[in-house]
Amino acid sequence: MAGLSLGQVARDDISRTAIYFVETGKARPSRETLELIAERTGQPMDFFLTGAGSADQHPATRIAELERLLAVGDNHGVVAAADAAFAQNYDPDTTARMQWLASMAHLRLAHPVIGRRLAVAARSRFEQVGDLEMTAQCLANEAQAATLIQDPSAVHMAEGALATARSLRPRSQVLEARVLRVLGHTLISNMRWNEAIECYRDAIAAADVVQDLQQLSLLYSGMSLAHQEIGQIGEATRYAQKALTIHETLNDRISLARSLNNLGWMLVKLGELPAARTHLDRAIRIFEELGVEPGKAAMLMSLASLEVGEGRVETAGVTARRALEIAIRIGEHSTAAEAYILLGRLAERQGRPAEADEAFASGVIEAERSAMVSRLAEVHEAYADVLEARGDLATANQHLKHAIAAHRPAAATAEPRTAIA
Repeated sequence: MAGLSLGQVARDDISRTAIYFVETGKARPSRETLELIAERTGQPMDFFLTGAGSADQHPATRIAELERLLAVGDNHGVVAAADAAFAQNYDPDTTARMQWLASMAHLRLAHPVIGRRLAVAARSRFEQVGDLEMTAQCLANEAQAATLIQDPSAVHMAEGALATARSLRPRSQVLEARVLRVLGHTLISNMRWNEAIECYRDAIAAADVVQDLQQLSLLYSGMSLAHQEIGQIGEATRYAQKALTIHETLNDRISLARSLNNLGWMLVKLGELPAARTHLDRAIRIFEELGVEPGKAAMLMSLASLEVGEGRVETAGVTARRALEIAIRIGEHSTAAEAYILLGRLAERQGRPAEADEAFASGVIEAERSAMVSRLAEVHEAYADVLEARGDLATANQHLKHAIAAHRPAAATAEPRTAIA
């Protein structure tokens, strides 16, 4: 302690054992004892109140530590430290900020339910005290979580976050860039490709996002997927490679797996099946190693499509059913509908029309549950194709009318294979 021995600090009124326990964090001394130690060591009281051995760190120290862990990508460390901090009696403002930081970590670990719950709790406090900047940050987290669980309200949340961010005076360009990125991802999930591209472009223009590689990598992932879906494969490939490079550099395995899946799906559509398999196998392997479920069903659907392209129809059916089981269990209705579309087509191809009819009927139900009109239109359109090939033109026309009624955007030909957020 400040170069002094235990005896020099203790003197006659503090035991050496007490000093040892304080120094090693094995005891929580009284304030009087700390004042004596501070006086004899020449250190301010805050030095001892915020030390690493203290169970109840100063609020600023605790928040700084969570921010540091988040900045270096130690998301598990953030979660553990935040859980320990929540057991302490911090003031409501400190608790809210820690909830927001923990929410960020949970989202990066693909824990959308916990991340959303923490963001909602934090936002309640920030709204109460009129902190609009942090309210926008929390709304952005809620939108990210909603996107991961395929909740169509994600777009509305992200738009609310953007409106709140833009109401600030002065406006924070960094915050606006982040919210625009989140909004772009929600638009991707709703197959609104061109709007998503505009959001990403605005995000790049709003702030110098190059300073935050993690944010930049997610922007590139989104840009890649959107360009892919509107048929600009060259641009899509360029952005995908940039995203992969940054994910590898940051060792962000979850984001890396998502980008590998997106690139693999693009290669399936291009007919480059061996390369696609390399990317998709690696993406799924990463998710399985990490125990991540949100988005895994979409990856399996990418793999099932690849297996159809390889002529492995039976295997594709097995993979699609695996995807369906996960999607239904965790409430990813849009992906469940996609699985039913493929299973319906495979059943028809194998001469099992009754099974195909059942699959498409279930697909309609799941698409309606997802509240994504583009997915609902896709189910009706796919079923119409099957019915037309059977010669049942009357029923096929009915389903085409349903597809038209869903107002499916012309460019929305397929669901993105995984969340980006």
